This record gives sequence, C-alpha cells and structure tokens, in this order.
Amino acid sequence: MAAVTGVAGMVKSWNGAKGFGFLSCTTLPGDIFFGRSELPEDLKEVQGKFMDGRHVVFDAEPNADGRYKATAVAVPYVEGKEIAGKIKTYNPMKRYGFITSSSLTEDVRFQTTDLPQGTDPNAMLREELVSFEVQAMPDGKLRVSSLKFQNKKIAMRHGGMGMMGMPGMMGMMDMGGMGGMGGKGGMGKGGGNMAVDMQAAQAAQAQGLQTGTVKSYGEKNGYGFLNVVGYPMDIKFGRNELAGGMVSPGETVSFSPAQTPDGRIAASNVSSLSSRGNKRPASAMGGMMGMPGMMGMGMPGMMGMGMMGMGGMMKKGPATTETSTGRSAAGMIKTYNSQKGFGFISSPGIPGDVFFMKTSLPAEVQMHGKDLQGKSVNFEVSQTSDGKMRAQNICTPY
Repeated sequence: MAAVTGVAGMVKSWNGAKGFGFLSCTTLPGDIFFGRSELPEDLKEVQGKFMDGRHVVFDAEPNADGRYKATAVAVPYVEGKEIAGKIKTYNPMKRYGFITSSSLTEDVRFQTTDLPQGTDPNAMLREELVSFEVQAMPDGKLRVSSLKFQNKKIAMRHGGMGMMGMPGMMGMMDMGGMGGMGGKGGMGKGGGNMAVDMQAAQAAQAQGLQTGTVKSYGEKNGYGFLNVVGYPMDIKFGRNELAGGMVSPGETVSFSPAQTPDGRIAASNVSSLSSRGNKRPASAMGGMMGMPGMMGMGMPGMMGMGMMGMGGMMKKGPATTETSTGRSAAGMIKTYNSQKGFGFISSPGIPGDVFFMKTSLPAEVQMHGKDLQGKSVNFEVSQTSDGKMRAQNICTPY
C-alpha cells in the first residue's frame, strides 16, 4: 500500500469534542480515520454537525495495520454550507473587520452588527475561530452573514451566546433590558416596561437600523428626543420622521441616524418596536425571526453607538471600481451559488480563482441556470481598483 494524494471523499462522522472522525472514499477501502491536527487551522474547533457529510480533499497514508489514515484534509466551499474561518482583523472604532478562510480565495468583510448576539463590540477578536455564510455585494466583494463562534468557550470569552450548534438567545429573552431603558434615571415618562416585539427588533437589526428609547415626544410641538446607550447626547426626531405611527415616552424604537448641517445626530425613519401595536420598522422585511448575528440589546454597550460608532456609520469609503483589461480567457466554473448570486471560475492563465456575479451570466442562465459547477466558459477579464480580477460577459454552453 502506498501513500496517495488529492483524494476526494466525504466526512462520514466527526466528533468535535474528541477531535477525530472518519471519511468515506470510493477509491480507498474502509473508513479512513482523520484527526483534528489534519484539518486547516480555521476548522480545528468546529462543533455539532458542521463536518457531517462534507466533501473533502485529502492525502492518505497507510498505517501499520494496513488501514489508511487521512492527512492534509481540505474542506472546499460548497453552496448552502457554512464556512469556517478565523478573524483576521477587527477594528471596534471603525466597526468592521475581515475574516480569512481556507475554503475561500479572498478575505470576507463583517460589521460589528454581524457579531453574535451579546458580544462585546469592543472585544479583541483577532484570531478567534468562527463559522459564517457569505453574500455578494453589488461591488462584487463578499460580506459575512450568520456569523457564529466555533465553540462555547470562545463565545463566553467575549460575552456572546451565538455559537455553532446553539440557537441564539434572542428567542429566549423577553427583552426586558431593552424596554427597561426607559425606566428611572431620566429616560422619560412611561417607565419603559413595554414589551419589545422580537421579530421587529431582529428585522431592524438585520437592516442595520439603530435602537433607542423615546425620552420625550410632544405632538403639539411636533418633535421629540431619543436616548441611546453609549451616546452622550439626546437625539432629536420630528413628526415627519415617524415611520410607524405615534410613539410614547419609554418605548423602544428603531431609527436611522443622520448628521445635521451643524454636526449633530438626528433620527429618521423612527418606528416603534413595542409588541403592543405589533409594529415593524417601515422598511423591514418579514420572516426574519431567528436571524443570527444580532447583538445583545439592552445589555451594556448595546449597539456600540458612541460618537465614533455613529460617525463611522455615516462615512462611506471609496467605491470599488472595475475596469476592463481588454483580455478574454477560458476557464471552468469552480463554484456557483444561484441563491446568493455569485461564483468563482478557475482559469489556467490567471492566478487564483476569478470572482463573478450572477449578472455577468447570459440572461437565460441567470433565470434558469443553477447547476453550473464544472461548466466550461469564456469570459472577459476586468480588474477592480484594489487589483483583483473579475469575470464579465461570461459565455457558457449551458
């Protein structure tokens, strides 16, 4: 029996607590043992069913008893599956960071609001192991969604309860802390003991809206003020900014922050999150119950809305531009996610995988093409302002 390389197989079982599992493979006999030490660094703490049924590529060498043992196990990206990764950078002041993954060819950006619910937004998260899904942005870059820590120890270290295999705490909380912000201590009349609509709160968070408590509102004057934990000043809103009807002192609301000409922060799109009227943020999409990545509301540091945090929200970085190189290339679609609208092409003449958006495919393929993996294609090569290659005007025999 000789050692073999580049074997394709599938994870038959994986015990994250004990750190070992077995692979099945059509070209090698029997179940093939592999240990945690053979996984990429960013997969070594995965728990639950993350590894079950995963397609893998590995090398194998025979043991003294004649059975094969897997080495150098790689887990390629597969549509619809979570990805394991490691936080490469995180800047609490700028409220974003990047995750690197052995399953992807480029780093993926995440925001503070993507962190598991309850995570301290000022925590030192560099090198922490996570799992996540990805979505493509209009500029062709990838962005994180459904971010979780890989195990309970990591989650507890940073105050977050979101981890692999565990449901978010949002489904178990009555949001008393959130409503309680309107209690004693100058937060306005009404006591703030109104129950918060969980679905509305999660929908607001998913859209990147901020959350505060109504300190005062006068219908006669047509304006009021919000209190936000971590922000030192009251935030003004007007009658015309009420997107979901009247609000009362003590109610928890969602809103979009905007900067006034004099540099102050004002609230727009103000909508009650009280379950009393079963209201939703004006732009909320339904069915968002249970969305991961929601930060702990009503907990210390909620939303991290200090002066720097809110200012950072309203600053937009330079847009990524894309320029044609005038080159054409041939390749093969390595992966394609029809739901998320992006994929990667492997091309012999281009180092690394080439990213493409669904909109670069022919119209008929955009509508009906799903199983594109392995298809041969021709495409035009463009380059982004940060030096990365992209595929445009893809021609496929589909």
